[in-house]
Amino acid sequence: MSRGHSAALHGRVAVLSPHLDDGAYSLGAAISESIRGGAHVSLVTVFAGDPDSGRAASPWDQRLGFRSAGEAARARRKEDARACDLLGAVPIWLPFDDEYGRTSEDDEVWGAIEQAVGGANTVLVPGFPLHHTDHVRVARMALANGLPAGQVGLYVEQPYAAVGGEAPEVPAWLTPLVGAEPGWQAVRARPRARLRKARAWRAYRSQFQHFGYRSLVNVLRYEARHGGELTTLQ
Repeated sequence: MSRGHSAALHGRVAVLSPHLDDGAYSLGAAISESIRGGAHVSLVTVFAGDPDSGRAASPWDQRLGFRSAGEAARARRKEDARACDLLGAVPIWLPFDDEYGRTSEDDEVWGAIEQAVGGANTVLVPGFPLHHTDHVRVARMALANGLPAGQVGLYVEQPYAAVGGEAPEVPAWLTPLVGAEPGWQAVRARPRARLRKARAWRAYRSQFQHFGYRSLVNVLRYEARHGGELTTLQ
């Protein structure tokens, strides 16, 4: 892994976030820094759920106090809107359920992703450690189909990477879709951008019940050790 820093993102950028927090947790500082440098960043959440759903909440959402999937989707979208406002990003919510809800066909999900990122110069996709089923699905779908963007990069997923603490490495199953192991670079972000990331992290109040300050500090330490938030963009 190269410890060299890449410049902040430029032009029209789309960050693919599997759930309502992943993109901000992983790239909040880069998003904030880039927007203040003139970039337009959309945070596209694929499994943002259905606010009108009456089905029972998933085991995860029940654990956080939600009674139905619709209640969870409404609350978590408000949290995401607040986090995006703090970072300066534009939230885009796709109405698909996560692994616990109604299964949508890949063609339907891919069509919505393709439309949501249309016009982006750069698209960032989850790339490591890819332990979660929904994250794997988004990465596989995006890279196998070929995103309509001039530049496509992977990003390190937080807080998952910080839990293991290892330097990023593309999973073996993903290698055929990206070629040789790409070089991971830290995205340059100033202290104010990192502070806005911490504030955005806390904006996801329902999730903060679980992750808390310890997880946030763990992520910040991981990023300090590796020079910042990591992507494969050169």
